[in-house]
Amino acid sequence: MQRLALIGFMASGKSTVGEVVATRLDVPFVDLDRYVETKTGMTIPDIFVTLGEQRFRAIESEALRAIGRDMQCVVLATGGGAIVHPANRELLKASFTTVYLRAKPETILDRLKNAATQRPLLQVGGDPVQRVRDLLMQRQSWYEDVASWIVDVDHGSVEEIAQSVIETAIGE
Repeated sequence: MQRLALIGFMASGKSTVGEVVATRLDVPFVDLDRYVETKTGMTIPDIFVTLGEQRFRAIESEALRAIGRDMQCVVLATGGGAIVHPANRELLKASFTTVYLRAKPETILDRLKNAATQRPLLQVGGDPVQRVRDLLMQRQSWYEDVASWIVDVDHGSVEEIAQSVIETAIGE
């Protein structure tokens, strides 16, 4: 295995599943959002408030390039919006085996019900439920375009989903 990136909407399980996959494969795990926080010394919500989404996306792109350049073997959990920029989509397709953790809006909303206040993109006003549906609809084709494989995550435990990712993307 070389580089495996997990993509998908917020709360699709990228970080949780990614940690399990990396542990099972005995390779490093990197959460792109935590990487950005470490490099900037700021939390993602603070970056959004202080610098704005556009600057956050630029920092995120720079981090993605660095990981793709510097790490030969890694399981990477991207942020849900990492696929927004075309350059990121191209980098993910060129440098990673990419698995889209696909979740239905209902699954995402159920997982976010207690975490909405920590998600900057849900803090823009209006109905968070509609915001999730709108963002998911906007990003769906990008996730599918970037994906080498798709794993549905609406059912099954984290362990089962991780095993599906490994079997699908790695063939073990």
